[in-house]
Amino acid sequence: MARFELVVVGGGMVGMTLIAALQPAIEQGLGVTLIDPAPQPQQQLITSPSFDGRATALSAQALQVFSALKMAHLEQALSNIQEIEVSDRGQAGFLELHAQKLGFQRFGAVIANADLGALLWQKIQSLPVHWRFNNQVVNLSPQQNGQSVTLANGTLLHADLVILCDGGRSKLHESLGFSLHEKSFKALARVATLTTARAHQGRAFERFTELGPIALLPFGKASTLVWTVPEAQAASLPNSPAATIPWLEQRFGQRLGRITGLSDWSEYPLTERQMPTLCSHGFLALGNAAATLHPVAGQGFNLALRGLARTAKLINGEYAQAGKVPSFRQLNAVAATISRDQANTAGISRELIQLFQSSAALLRLGRGLGLNSLDRHPILRQGVALAGMGLLEDVPALTPA
Repeated sequence: MARFELVVVGGGMVGMTLIAALQPAIEQGLGVTLIDPAPQPQQQLITSPSFDGRATALSAQALQVFSALKMAHLEQALSNIQEIEVSDRGQAGFLELHAQKLGFQRFGAVIANADLGALLWQKIQSLPVHWRFNNQVVNLSPQQNGQSVTLANGTLLHADLVILCDGGRSKLHESLGFSLHEKSFKALARVATLTTARAHQGRAFERFTELGPIALLPFGKASTLVWTVPEAQAASLPNSPAATIPWLEQRFGQRLGRITGLSDWSEYPLTERQMPTLCSHGFLALGNAAATLHPVAGQGFNLALRGLARTAKLINGEYAQAGKVPSFRQLNAVAATISRDQANTAGISRELIQLFQSSAALLRLGRGLGLNSLDRHPILRQGVALAGMGLLEDVPALTPA
């Protein structure tokens, strides 16, 4: 049976970024294998479903993490967010945020998932990691000194520590007796690329409507569009890009001029998932395997990066000092911090949904007054900007000082 100090399950955005963050420990001898069912990347070709045609919004805090990883050519792949407009359809409430006026270089940036995957692979492919692509973990079994890992082809591995980064696709947590709390929002997220008559110039939009939020983010010369559709009404809404353009213009307006093009969209159900217990002896869950959030606040991957950074700092530090992976006590302390962050971030997302989906007249009036108050108050406006950039949460360096 092959033995590894660390087994990373999942080679998507979280798994690959974790490997990059663990470079100091890996170069010092940390024995790592990464297991993922997708084919091994070849140069720029990334075929994992994690690196599909969608895009990801990175907060300023997330960009700090990637800057610490020293990923080549990252800046060229980013579409910076310089301005944010928040509005409520049918109400006068309006909030505009300008990065430079608030003293920031940018609020964040958007990157194509496929580009991020290619850049991550360029960063990590030469590291002494045992890559096990085209493989799938089917069972985890606690052992006295770690975990027994069973692959679909029958191969058995021993791991001192397993970190689950599989995006919640598998049920591996069940083999350890862990539960997963799920809440359906009874809605679908539709994601597409949209072109407009006027260039976005780094401008992002969050528009709350009676059906749910519509977000528009800079994405190259186009914009990436995410809008929420209640499941009960999905069948009655326009079902082609051409028919949907007038529907979107009616609810979103022409903030960037007329909508000139809309791609076919991908669609997925909106469900919040949280694993109440993230850690056990020889096991830790990160990313969507630990928590999947509603995209209204755009914080899912940014939340994952905070947990990943805390974990990487612990592992890098412990391996540098003791030449081994952290103890259960150390991992459990980090897991508690990650759990608190998850609970806080999920709570904010739920409150936004409840506030802006309510049709009660007094609440709608209050929303409008609240947005106008924020727009006129520089300190409150800066607080909203800091929250959106993720800068209200502490993220450690990837290695101890």
